[in-house]
Amino acid sequence: MPVDFETIVGADLSVLHDASMAWKKMGDRFGELHDDYRDHVKAAVEADEQRSWRGQAAGMFRNQAQLTQREYAGARNEARAVSGLLEDAYTTLTSLRQRVFDVKAEAESAGMDVDAYGRCSLNLGTLPEDEREAYQHHHLARQELEASWNQKITDAVEAVRQADQNANEALMAPPVSMQEVYGFDTSLTGDIGEVNSRQVDDLYEKIKNGETLTDREYEDLDFLMEANEGDPEFSRTLLTSLGGPDGAIRIHNELAERAYTDDTGNRKRHLDLTGHLANAVSTATTVDGEDTATDKRFYEQWRADLREAGVQEYRLDFTDHGPEDVQDVRGYQSLVSLLQQGGGYDDRFLHDLADDIRAVEDRGQGGDPDIWDLRGTFAGERQRDGTFDDSRNGWFANDPLDGVLGVMSKDPAASTAYFDPATEQGEDRFQYLAHDRDWHVVDTHAPAKNAEQPGDDTADADSRTGFGAALEAAMTGHAPGTETPDDFARHRPEESRLLEHVITEYADASAVDKGAIPENMRQNFANTLAHYPEDVHDILGKLGHVPSEMNGVDVDRTTMHHFIRGVAEDGAAFRTIHDSQMEVIAGDIHTLDADDLRNGSDKAVDVAQRSGQAMGALDTIRADVLGADRDEEIDRNNWNKTYQYHAAGALVTGTPIFGDAIQRLIDIGAGENAEALNKEVADKTTEELIEHYTKNGLPRLEKMFNLRGKQVGMSDPELGEGDFQRVVLDEVLSRYSAGHTDSGGSTGDWE
Repeated sequence: MPVDFETIVGADLSVLHDASMAWKKMGDRFGELHDDYRDHVKAAVEADEQRSWRGQAAGMFRNQAQLTQREYAGARNEARAVSGLLEDAYTTLTSLRQRVFDVKAEAESAGMDVDAYGRCSLNLGTLPEDEREAYQHHHLARQELEASWNQKITDAVEAVRQADQNANEALMAPPVSMQEVYGFDTSLTGDIGEVNSRQVDDLYEKIKNGETLTDREYEDLDFLMEANEGDPEFSRTLLTSLGGPDGAIRIHNELAERAYTDDTGNRKRHLDLTGHLANAVSTATTVDGEDTATDKRFYEQWRADLREAGVQEYRLDFTDHGPEDVQDVRGYQSLVSLLQQGGGYDDRFLHDLADDIRAVEDRGQGGDPDIWDLRGTFAGERQRDGTFDDSRNGWFANDPLDGVLGVMSKDPAASTAYFDPATEQGEDRFQYLAHDRDWHVVDTHAPAKNAEQPGDDTADADSRTGFGAALEAAMTGHAPGTETPDDFARHRPEESRLLEHVITEYADASAVDKGAIPENMRQNFANTLAHYPEDVHDILGKLGHVPSEMNGVDVDRTTMHHFIRGVAEDGAAFRTIHDSQMEVIAGDIHTLDADDLRNGSDKAVDVAQRSGQAMGALDTIRADVLGADRDEEIDRNNWNKTYQYHAAGALVTGTPIFGDAIQRLIDIGAGENAEALNKEVADKTTEELIEHYTKNGLPRLEKMFNLRGKQVGMSDPELGEGDFQRVVLDEVLSRYSAGHTDSGGSTGDWE
């Protein structure tokens, strides 16, 4: 019978509990028989044997008695194990079945009628009048709503189906040895995950030994891993039986070679199995379960074994640069490559792993900075958005410390805690990575007369991508590249504290060397500032050194100028910052009404001052980059394409734009009007560029104020005279010029 919605709703799971109790009773009875036979039959005969019974018959009885007692014990253990498996199934299926009922109730509360097959249809009569009318006229929205609830019920049903099949696999599992085929399965345990881990272990062992699984074996392994990888008992039993970290590394290496070299046609299959193994590591190394003592014992042993396996050398074919040029890789490099295929790792595990890897390489801790060095690049190909693909070797974590930081970036809270400058450890970690670490992990060879000789080590093309991503996650509380929440601009104190520290550290370096911020981290820093738009606007737009209002970011304006100037070496990164500020400016201007603009109110003056100062500073920073880099470097940093028109907010923040009025204001500051500012800038000095932006950049801000005046009903004469001109627009011009002068002095090139 198929496990569908109708079957689940009508199922009576109490029979599983009853069966479990029956098997337990049977096990207890076999236990009693075992004890009675031992105490009253076997013991009595053995006592008599010592007195008078001798010979061949006595020997035969001894052998049979041992076998009988063993069989009673086996029957007892197997019956109790089956009872445990049935009770485990009952508990799991009951919980998941209840979830089906809960989702059904939630759907009905949302206005859905749920039929006997679990299909949802919107009941318009249950909705408030405004919602009812909306869905009556928007059939697509109605279909999407129904589809979303149908999917929730389908997911709940699938969880039951998978748990049912998983329990069946455990109950039908073959004995461990052939000896137990003809007797009771004394090795059987009462935990579904532990039983199924034995089957998984056998299949992964085949892979580790280089064997090819049949399609059926692959399907079984894929299902059992997906169904059990979140079970700590299953995961720990499996990893232990595979040989700990060394076994996991060897399996990963074998699957990686198949996926990327030997059997690329089945890449997805191999990567799926790799991902399952990574998730098992995640579950096994999480120390927050009920049995924390067991958790800790496993974790400490795993970590100790990993320290040994992490520096061990392993042969990987894909590192070859010729038939006689095979390279060995270190265990940590393979393990981090494995972890990149999974997720949900415990904070402690990620922190300890990163610290253990550092200890291996940090000369200050007795490590070897060259331990990860390999010949050739492992960055993959750089994409247009600045990321690297992993179609070939880009997936391999040749720099395992940077790699584990990339894994950590998926967990913003773990990243923040790792770098928190309020802790001695956090400050030390940042100092090491930002200033002290040897990032050159690529061996080079220079041609010599008869052979090659070693050249200077270099950084790989994707150097610091993990570091940059982890810092972005740590400062924003948001994993890079994922959807931004509506309240993205508000941050926890520890996130803002780290932002201040990062800005200050890299601003100091950029004040001396404008290219000091590493290339692969500039967009991460730009993304971060775009998550603090109001704070950056406060710092750029205010005259004094005042902590920002939104998050209390305590960075002075000169420091912020230096930091943005360093980030602006990358044109796309600069645009991210620029456009997020244009959205703030447009939003502030949009709050002004006719009286504010007509009478030059304090509110209008404040908006004019802050907007002019911020825009003037950004235009000056842009001019300084363009004046310094010139044509070929501008092309390299995509400056010639930086201002191609795009929808506001699309790059990073996903800022919600409500209505055409504010969108039109943003278009002026960040869209087509801004695009024209990068034209005809070649061969101009910084001073000439400042003049160019004053002539062509300032008018777009004035145009935003004029457009707002028209939106709120001001007439052309009102826009051309009075306090709107004498107060509001004069403040725009004055503060735009002040922003030029102030940020120009901060760059150190002109005053």
